[in-house]
Amino acid sequence: MNDLNVELNKKNKELSESLKEMDSIRNHLKNILESMNMGVVAVDLDGKITVFNNAAQKITSLKSGNVIGKYYKDVYSELIDESSTLLDTLKDCKEYENEEKEIRNTEDLIIPVEYSTSLVKNEHGEVLGAVEMFVDMTEIKKLEEEVQRARTLAALGEMAANVAHEIRNPLGGIGGFAALLERDLEIDDPRRNLVKKIIEGVSRLNRIAANLLFYTRPLEIKFQKQDIIKTVDDVLSLMEVELEQEERNIEIVRDFMPDCKEIRFDPEVFQQVLLNIFKNAADSMEDKGKLTVRVKEKNEGKNLVISVEDNGKGMSLSVQRKLFNPFFTTKPDGTGLGLAIAKKIVDIHKGEIKVKSEEGKGTLFEIKLPV
Repeated sequence: MNDLNVELNKKNKELSESLKEMDSIRNHLKNILESMNMGVVAVDLDGKITVFNNAAQKITSLKSGNVIGKYYKDVYSELIDESSTLLDTLKDCKEYENEEKEIRNTEDLIIPVEYSTSLVKNEHGEVLGAVEMFVDMTEIKKLEEEVQRARTLAALGEMAANVAHEIRNPLGGIGGFAALLERDLEIDDPRRNLVKKIIEGVSRLNRIAANLLFYTRPLEIKFQKQDIIKTVDDVLSLMEVELEQEERNIEIVRDFMPDCKEIRFDPEVFQQVLLNIFKNAADSMEDKGKLTVRVKEKNEGKNLVISVEDNGKGMSLSVQRKLFNPFFTTKPDGTGLGLAIAKKIVDIHKGEIKVKSEEGKGTLFEIKLPV
């Protein structure tokens, strides 16, 4: 009898340890499942949801407590427009691999996902259900669009550079002959004004061609350690002279950090960035307003931020999205290359340029540079 009790105690102990080990494995697998960046949804033979991990909750905006135990088709009927591939896998044993579809989450956002499905079987090969794994492709799709946009812009840039190069010679000839014609006409000759219009038009086309070549060709940047605050102040002083000559009542406010700040940049090239942004800010205020320029350190001195704020007419969100695209402009006589060139120069300096604006409330440009 004692031997039997000893044997039973031994078996109970072994069984208890086995159960603990199974619980440990189960918890470990559950932790892995919940830590995955890929959404996982599993259903049993009746089509009821048995697994719904954290990633699946995040992508669909559904809560696992609200869907576990419910029929998959009822939960997803409003989220997926097409027939359910997971239920097709369960019904027809048709497995899907690396397919794409769209899910409309509970916040009514369309989420592109890549998914795969497979049957869940036990060790005897009997089907217990089906599982679907899916990943949010939103960021990847955005990157693909950016790459395609970059390729398109590169092709357009190459073509524009060739066109700009080819038209500069005939433009020079037209401008030269127009200047000779103007010289030969009497000062009071009414035709003289027409010739001036030709010369002005040629001059504008030359500027556009020069900007095109500047934008499309590689820039030779001469980095040197200089005080960025002095460069900003010099360009602002130039702006003040121009505004005074044009009799525009625009107040310029300087808010600079107290100490000079030397960073590696090309002062001559970077002046173009500042001048473009300052002029855009002044143009948005027309003849009266306030232009505030700040130079501050951020991220514990790792970055320097130049902010340019105006109280002009502002711009819509759709305009802000296109603002740095080449040839996009809201000005009747603009070329749409000024801010595109500014962004190119900032990018070469390994910096970042952003814009925040609201119609009727002004605009804020921010240039962040590494220190």
